[in-house]
Amino acid sequence: MASDAVTLIMNDHRIMEQLFDRLRTGSGDRQLLLDEIAARLTAHSHAEELQVYPSLPTAEAHHGADEHHEAERMLHDLQRMGPEDEGFADRLDDFIATVGHHVQEEETTILPSLRDAVDDARLIEIGAAFEQVRLEELAVAGISVS
Repeated sequence: MASDAVTLIMNDHRIMEQLFDRLRTGSGDRQLLLDEIAARLTAHSHAEELQVYPSLPTAEAHHGADEHHEAERMLHDLQRMGPEDEGFADRLDDFIATVGHHVQEEETTILPSLRDAVDDARLIEIGAAFEQVRLEELAVAGISVS
């Protein structure tokens, strides 16, 4: 089902928030949750940077990419620690706050800017390209999405 880039990105944000909730509450294998979050964050970030950000003003695109890289670095630190390590909970909170800040900024500034920059037909084209990259990267990570 085709959808516009803004809707697809926001849907991805909601999935990430659900995974964060599960990770915080200890619902499920925390290491597997971290691995899934890493795969989804990487796929989402790469798809945005390749397919969405080129349609944005340069400063917004660079800022969004910088935030992606910071979140990925923090996540890799968490993965090296392991859920049972001392300090994991604090680093997890920092990571979730960083991603939350990015999501809030993206949904209130970057995505509205994208809507203003391109017409509806182009938003659907960008959405299809975003989704293709995202799904290909998730498949490589062993995550199938229906």
